[in-house]
Amino acid sequence: MYRLYDSAENKLVGRLSEEQLSTLANYMEEEFADDTEYYLTSDDCEVMEEQGFDPELVKTLRDALAGRDDMDLRYEREV
Repeated sequence: MYRLYDSAENKLVGRLSEEQLSTLANYMEEEFADDTEYYLTSDDCEVMEEQGFDPELVKTLRDALAGRDDMDLRYEREV
């Protein structure tokens, strides 16, 4: 499992499975090979939903946005 954080507030906003993180990483743009931070928009959530992404993943991301239009997310592996 992975912990998902709001980068600006360093606040835990959700948890992702290995499969969910892989799906997210494949969708998002990575700036470098070991990038652990993503820029997420509400439009991204709409597109993911339209493309049939895991509903639980989309819900986690929407909940993380908490009504905002965009945010920076980062993840860490749970120990």
